[in-house]
Amino acid sequence: MTKDMIVKAAQEAAARRNEVFALNDLRVDLTARRVWKNGKPVRLTPREYALLEMLIRKRDLALTRGELLTTAWGYEYVGASRTVDVHINRLRTKLGLDKEIQTVFKVGYRLNTHPGC
Repeated sequence: MTKDMIVKAAQEAAARRNEVFALNDLRVDLTARRVWKNGKPVRLTPREYALLEMLIRKRDLALTRGELLTTAWGYEYVGASRTVDVHINRLRTKLGLDKEIQTVFKVGYRLNTHPGC
């Protein structure tokens, strides 16, 4: 095996380990924790990123505000908190996901990856 073949094999293995989520013009490298919109990097706060990652990993499933709070803030949901709503709205704005991040009435939110649904 030549040196070039070894390097190529290592690069291919690294690429397979990278988890990249793509939706429309959004790209999220879940391994490197980086986000791009229209090819430009997007800066997210740690909590915004934690919410986005959970929405991506559980895409197309309705998640409660409590589940989102526990993941992003590390504490149990204890009542009416608008914190999740505010951060979801920031994600929608920063990432242009107004239609894709859906509000699920009396439940929470869902990242819908199926157009027209």
